[in-house]
Amino acid sequence: MDVLTFYSIGFSAMWALPLLPGIYALFRRYAVPLLRRQLARFRYQRISGLTRLHLFRGATCVELLFLSAYIAGNGVAVALEAIEGTTIASSAALAASINLVPLLLGGRTSRVADVIGISRPAYYAAHHWIGRTAIVEGLVHAAIGLNAVTQGQAFDPIAASGCMAAGSFLAVFLLSLPWLRRTLGAAFHSVHRILYLAGMAGLIWHVLLTQSVLHEILVFVACGLWFLSHVYRVVARWRSAVVTGKWSDSEVTRLRLRTQRPVAAFPGSYFYLYLPGSYLNYDLLRSSAVMMLWSDVEQAVTGKTTDFCILAGRQSRYLRQLRTIETGDRMLLDGPYGQDLQLYGYETVILTAKGVGIVSVLPMALHLAARKAYDDSVRSRSNLDEDPTVGLTAPPAAATVFRDATRRIDLLWRLEHNDQDQWVADQLRALQDLDPRRVMLLVWCIYPKPQARDPPFQEEPHWVAVYPAGGQTMAEAEAPYSFEKALSHEVLMPGKCIVVACGDRAFTDERRASVIRNTSRDWPIEFVEAEYRPRHNEHRPGHGRGRPRHGEGQTRHPSRLRRRDRPADRIQSWSSNAPLMV
Repeated sequence: MDVLTFYSIGFSAMWALPLLPGIYALFRRYAVPLLRRQLARFRYQRISGLTRLHLFRGATCVELLFLSAYIAGNGVAVALEAIEGTTIASSAALAASINLVPLLLGGRTSRVADVIGISRPAYYAAHHWIGRTAIVEGLVHAAIGLNAVTQGQAFDPIAASGCMAAGSFLAVFLLSLPWLRRTLGAAFHSVHRILYLAGMAGLIWHVLLTQSVLHEILVFVACGLWFLSHVYRVVARWRSAVVTGKWSDSEVTRLRLRTQRPVAAFPGSYFYLYLPGSYLNYDLLRSSAVMMLWSDVEQAVTGKTTDFCILAGRQSRYLRQLRTIETGDRMLLDGPYGQDLQLYGYETVILTAKGVGIVSVLPMALHLAARKAYDDSVRSRSNLDEDPTVGLTAPPAAATVFRDATRRIDLLWRLEHNDQDQWVADQLRALQDLDPRRVMLLVWCIYPKPQARDPPFQEEPHWVAVYPAGGQTMAEAEAPYSFEKALSHEVLMPGKCIVVACGDRAFTDERRASVIRNTSRDWPIEFVEAEYRPRHNEHRPGHGRGRPRHGEGQTRHPSRLRRRDRPADRIQSWSSNAPLMV
């Protein structure tokens, strides 16, 4: 290309680039509103399983699109390398080494993923599929190499190390499939850890023998990321906590913890909890995610505290060990993790939960209401400090305000049994106290059984406890206070609207469908599913509903014990309704 050609391109770009913002603005103003419902369906509506294996169960169209593009991109890259003269074995090995780098950030939530803005379910899905893709590419490389061995080539240490790595990673691949993972149950994580360590040992041995500088760099960078991520977690994220109080019933355990260093958390964040170990101070091989519950307004505003509560169900064998914890025991907290949704940027926030899912959305309501109450108190003090001789407000020291956009918070909770409100009774009362003028909050608690006692909050027009009466079913009692009714009313309010849901698959699917139905050209709605998704179990009668239980003085129903001892119920404490899951 000569100088005149470069000049023509630059001259044309000089005139074309200023037009691009205008074209984009026109597209957003006229085209996007027409496609809002279609875009909402594309983003939020889950697709049914494409196969009987349910490998794509729970995925949305946009997630499946990203997955297809990733897998196709790997295939195209390997094919292009082969076309340019590189052997398929070498191309597959290079692609597998590249995929290995993000894979070794860890199978559970990584701080890098939080910084980038990847949600926990999306990160888990990415880990599963990047791992499967890398293993398939590695197996292609190994198969071609073994084919050469069968044709007379010596079985040297290079082949032996390759077989060690390929065999270990093949076992990892097979055990990641849903039915085998359910079969292993709680043992999956230990077996998975042993196999990938064996595979990485074989891979390091293999690349050192092949003396390929590029592959050595990629493998050791991946190992370095794995090591640094664990060092960062130990140094910056681990905090020792002492149990200062305990309350439990037949389904949950609530612990009050105190730490030496302040714990900084934002609404929606979660922690990994390590229990005391048999031989060491902590059992570092197993952990489970828990949610922090703030206990006062100051904590809800600042997000920093040394004294707080955690509420955990007993959906796994590991969490059921919380029954044996006593006051004075020490635990280890790893966190916080998760995404800050920055709900204060939305004018209308709708929080909806089912059962124990309230632990995910209630801190969000407390945080927003506390920030609004803090702003009101600062403005009140500012008015009292007004100088009548000047007529201006004297600026109080460090009297900053948040200036949140939020004007309306709806909290809709469908309880699974009437005694669940006792789990968060203190937080509900604190939330009601944060809105003394009753202009910001709308709270509906839908109970499944007729009323037997008063709710933990004072009933008012905007604070309603809904009980079935006169032979009604729960669905009939809920009809006048349905999520659909609240959403159809709130979308008419000015400003942006967001819905945050936490519950089982059927519950969140109902919310997704309602959001899609109410999305229109003029009323866009953002939908987010909470990252912390505890499992939902039916209440077990005969275990002292709502009565605090300290110890193990009650016997489980045998049929219930058998159901809980199945391997599928011991995989983890998280819900399996993540997208693109295993």
